[in-house]
Amino acid sequence: MKILMKSKVFTLALVLILISCSSDDNGGGGQAGIELAGTWVLTQINLSGPVDANNDGNSSADLLDEVDCLRDTLVLDETLAWNSTEVAVNTVTQITGNLIDVNCPDERNLSGNWGVSGVNLILVGSVNRTFLISGDQLIENLAQDLPGILTRVYIRQQ
Repeated sequence: MKILMKSKVFTLALVLILISCSSDDNGGGGQAGIELAGTWVLTQINLSGPVDANNDGNSSADLLDEVDCLRDTLVLDETLAWNSTEVAVNTVTQITGNLIDVNCPDERNLSGNWGVSGVNLILVGSVNRTFLISGDQLIENLAQDLPGILTRVYIRQQ
């Protein structure tokens, strides 16, 4: 089982390296997507509809407005390595109506390698994730079922 997992990780890393060596670098010898290197901060967790997770009587379709413990900082470095320090949604329980209970786990550190394929940023490593590169935003499309987490949006930190 461990050999199969290592084989999959190696294959994904190899694919990532191959797609990061794009021929559209205008002959400059640079790596495709290197302009994405930097620190990106989670700014939105968009839901399919408004919820009141903090039970304050106000609902929001952005889970970050409702739950203070959620956060993520994603660092992409120029060597095509990435790391992330996150407190992500652990469990979400629908209570009634638009009320939900969100359980935040301990902070976790993730890492791996990154590359670009077309308009997508691809992370391979502790977790495998794909983001749409949209201007100054990285958008992860999750489209999960209830409570309906649709996207996570990151903005480059200045």
